[in-house]
Amino acid sequence: MNSIKTFIRKIKEGKLKKLFSEFIWMYTYVRRYWLMIIIYVLLGASGSLLGLGTSVVSKDLVDAVTGVNTRDIVSVAVLYVGVGVSQIFINAVKTRISLKIRLKVTNEIREDIYGQILHTDWESLAKFRSGDLLYRINGDAGMIANSILTFLPNAVSMFISFGGAFVIVMQNDPAMAVLALAGAPISLLASRYTTKKMRDFQKENQELASDRTVFDQETFQNLQFIKAFGMLDRVTEKFHKIQNESVKVSLRQNKFQSMSSIFTSLVGQAIGYACYGFAAYRLWQGEISYGTMTMFVSMAGSLRGSFSGIIGLLPMAIRAGISAERIMEVTDLPRENDEFKEEAMAIKAKGRSEGVYVHMEDVDFAYEDEKWIYQHAGFWAEPGEIVALIGPSGNGKTTTLNLILGLYKPQKGTITIGNPSGQCLRASSSTRCMFSYIPQNNTMFSGTIAENMRMVKPEATDEEIQAALEAACAWEFVSKLEDGIETEVRERGQRFSEGQKQRLSIARALLADAPVMILDEATSALDVATERRVLRSIIKKEPHRTVIVAAHRPSVFSMCSRVYKVGDGTVKEINEAQLERFLNEF
Repeated sequence: MNSIKTFIRKIKEGKLKKLFSEFIWMYTYVRRYWLMIIIYVLLGASGSLLGLGTSVVSKDLVDAVTGVNTRDIVSVAVLYVGVGVSQIFINAVKTRISLKIRLKVTNEIREDIYGQILHTDWESLAKFRSGDLLYRINGDAGMIANSILTFLPNAVSMFISFGGAFVIVMQNDPAMAVLALAGAPISLLASRYTTKKMRDFQKENQELASDRTVFDQETFQNLQFIKAFGMLDRVTEKFHKIQNESVKVSLRQNKFQSMSSIFTSLVGQAIGYACYGFAAYRLWQGEISYGTMTMFVSMAGSLRGSFSGIIGLLPMAIRAGISAERIMEVTDLPRENDEFKEEAMAIKAKGRSEGVYVHMEDVDFAYEDEKWIYQHAGFWAEPGEIVALIGPSGNGKTTTLNLILGLYKPQKGTITIGNPSGQCLRASSSTRCMFSYIPQNNTMFSGTIAENMRMVKPEATDEEIQAALEAACAWEFVSKLEDGIETEVRERGQRFSEGQKQRLSIARALLADAPVMILDEATSALDVATERRVLRSIIKKEPHRTVIVAAHRPSVFSMCSRVYKVGDGTVKEINEAQLERFLNEF
């Protein structure tokens, strides 16, 4: 009655529904390789059957040697050896198929999760740390693939071993079969407690592994900063603490597993001694042969081992369920909407001849439940204009750019992008094709300069890359490099100065040939003269291009059609006098 109440309570709490959804999610990957998995299961099952056959054949061999039966010793020995050799070849084939399935399932899960994360709504995804996402893609996905491949075949093999041994022993001596399974009720009761504890330990372990990945990634990303501030000892100490915490959890888990193992082993040992004593008594009474005693002892061990193995599969299922839950937390996030992609491409194509405008009207925005960044904000940027955003740091300039890019959605108001004489769309993931974006921070990737340029235009020729570099005033230093555009950039562009990296980023944005260009403090590392040359070159290269600049330097503002101030809870256009006051204040 208590078990029924517990089952009903879990249904109400949604635990069983959650567990069921996790395994259904895993099944979507398993079913694609059902044929290979069936073959793998059958090979495992054949191995179990051959194992049972070995015990039966060993009985005949012992009885033939002791003279209990008159069977030919040679034929029985050949059969015994044949069964053993068959197991070797079956295990080799099974290992090969196992690797093939594991690689396919692991890679497919990772590719699928990777793609889903990239297309997840930015605002929802921003709640997760990048290192944590990496661990979910790699660690959790690998855990699921291994569990998928291990659980089902092992379960089938163990059930065959258990069922086969039980039938054989029951046919020869029902009392022995009952005695061999005497510890089963104790194991079942113990598993109810151990399952919950193992789930808690596994969840803690995976969260710690995720934290380690985050810490390692952030350490190497910010190694220059750490060295510059002499923080090596503190970072090493923190790394040591994280490692120690991981060791403590692993030791606690190992202690619990050891105690559980000692308990179940003692129960199993007691049952084993009882089976052996019972078989020896039957032999002493002359009721069975030496061969039959050998088979009984072997089968009793198989019964206990396979039953314990079935119980032991629970931790594996728990690990897979937790990993699936962690991945589903990300894959269940809302996706970006690309339903207007074709319309956006049409606006972009028309923008080559007449440009694209960006209008923000009566916009209210806040991050979740925080205070308003601004309300009733307005902003207009027309084709052929350079429009500036100014304001104190942290007041919303980058937020405004992210809204224009459709990375965030306003709580009220509209942000529209369109042609002056044609169609327009609200800012979304669909409209990003109309933008070239140069953020504040360095966005150079490992690889050559040419590879970095072709990230935005894979089919670009060397001549087109050179033209973009010239327009960004970057060719003057790239042309002097020994390998030119084939020069290695290195991770995060380490071999170049900040000003050179900014010019390379601008060149890449120009190569994308988008009708709207956004520069978020993207010329801050350039001298005034170079900055002016770059901005003039951008407009000259494409007269209809709309340029939106977030900046602080007065040199930029003299080239702008309009300047908007972000601050005091709004975005509004300011005149020259107001701009002068702002510059004097900051």
